[in-house]
Amino acid sequence: MKFCPNCGAELKEGAKFCASCGFQIQNQEQTPPPPVQQPQQTFETREAASVFTDAISGKTNLVQRAINILTKPKVEWPVINNEQPNTMKLIFGYALILALIPAIASFISLGVIGTSVMGFTYRSVSGGIMQGLIQLLSGVIGVYVLAWVIDMLAPSFDSTRNFGKSLQLAVYSYTASWVAGILLIIPGVRWLSFLVGLYSIYLLVVGTPVMKNTPKEKVAGYVVITFIVMIVLYFLLALILGAILGLFFVGSMRGMGF
Repeated sequence: MKFCPNCGAELKEGAKFCASCGFQIQNQEQTPPPPVQQPQQTFETREAASVFTDAISGKTNLVQRAINILTKPKVEWPVINNEQPNTMKLIFGYALILALIPAIASFISLGVIGTSVMGFTYRSVSGGIMQGLIQLLSGVIGVYVLAWVIDMLAPSFDSTRNFGKSLQLAVYSYTASWVAGILLIIPGVRWLSFLVGLYSIYLLVVGTPVMKNTPKEKVAGYVVITFIVMIVLYFLLALILGAILGLFFVGSMRGMGF
């Protein structure tokens, strides 16, 4: 039974006008237009920007998390395991920010301080920018690839396959490598950044049984295979990024008349 929305009188079936007040009755069965949806890409871009802004403004626990995972990983990994994985926050609210450390250090090293070779100091701003971008992109993309490798290898080592947990393990294990990147600024000790960065392997060893439920006797093999695969993929990624960015910078310089 239908009623007139204007006067409340009962309407006959199929009536187009109200017999009482003459109000035109709209077809109620007409399918309403679909709601306008915001482009998914725009929404994700805004969310990523918001997460990044919150992190650099100190609204998150980024600094404390980095300190805890470096100084007391055996205590911090169980805390992380109880958290719900959030890809956006892990990548844009943590990985991207820490990856800026070696990126900025590389730029300062090559573009400002310079590199001494046989008594000659080579300094290049464009080269520093390119090196910094390679460090930044390979760090962020590399940690995502590492998570993929960890997750793909999980069944082979009786471990739980869960990409969210794998991403948490990869991102927080990478902390030592990113923090060690600050040493790239100091001439003569830049090679130490690699040695200090190896602490990330220890973080991976401690975190794997917690995050992936890996049996203790299989942790070493899991981490070693993961590390070998990651080293190969990392260097391939760096070569690809170097080639792409190299072509871009050469093209840009030619376009400016250099």
